[in-house]
Amino acid sequence: MTVFLTGGSGFVGLALLERLLSEGRTVVNFDRRRVPDAVRPRLTNLPGRLKDVAGDVGDAASVEASMREHAAEQVIHAAAVTSGAAREATAPEAGLGVNILGTAVVARAAAVCGVKRFVLIGSIASFGQGQPGSATLDEETAHAPRTLYALGKSAAETVVARLGELHGLDWVIGRLGTVFGPYEYSTGLRDTLSPVHQVTAAAFAGRAVVLARPARKNWLYVRDAVHGLATLLDAPVLRHRAYNLGTQHAWPLSAWCARLTALHPQFHWSVGEGDGDLVELYGDHDGPYLGGERFRAEHGAASQHDLDGAFSDYMRFLNETDGFGVRP
Repeated sequence: MTVFLTGGSGFVGLALLERLLSEGRTVVNFDRRRVPDAVRPRLTNLPGRLKDVAGDVGDAASVEASMREHAAEQVIHAAAVTSGAAREATAPEAGLGVNILGTAVVARAAAVCGVKRFVLIGSIASFGQGQPGSATLDEETAHAPRTLYALGKSAAETVVARLGELHGLDWVIGRLGTVFGPYEYSTGLRDTLSPVHQVTAAAFAGRAVVLARPARKNWLYVRDAVHGLATLLDAPVLRHRAYNLGTQHAWPLSAWCARLTALHPQFHWSVGEGDGDLVELYGDHDGPYLGGERFRAEHGAASQHDLDGAFSDYMRFLNETDGFGVRP
């Protein structure tokens, strides 16, 4: 079964490629960029078949033609621009164009090409930033986007729902929280990489960091994220149109730093004050947890990696890829 994946050269996209190719599938990576050379052999040596197609999700004719040419049966829409305040102020059309209009183009193409399942990667950002840190967001929590990125991701869900209604498209949304892990690297389309990536890169470079707070969240390991997305892609029956893919594991970023110090004794970190680079923690409070009960009740646990499991697996990946994404 051929999967058409937009944005497959990005962080979550590469992790999806690894997952799908390891299962022996044919995957069309529709992206403006090729898979990075540093990890390309790792992916092309898997049992599946990778087809790189250079393209822009804003080009409706190109998207539809590619889907038809490759007889795509399933689509995962991962292409996005995760813009920060500076990009939103200077080039708002960049993020909104990809996140809303690009979604409309890909969803319509999937519908007219008769694909069997369309998966949109959603985001915790759609819920906004007003919830207390003790809250858990379920699928019925109202969206209250404040940033243009959050607005774009929320609007993308509405776009898919409407086009699904108009065309009879089988669609589903898998919403992700703060994702980290293998294949995270600077693409130029994510203005702030995950806090876990920030401190891991600092450890590899021997730079000190400062955390404003311990930063406890249910951080989502990317292998668990793509497991959830792949499950939604293949499930014979889905009882819902949207699933929050939150993990039941929660831990403070300071605990990750402590494990990094054991491997990199030259790495120094502190909480509250000290010398070093200030880690961007996405705001002045930790924010709510992304729930996952709906997915677990219907499909079983999406997350297999607790803190120690994620740390050991990520360090193994970095060792195998010469520190891909984090090594200076």
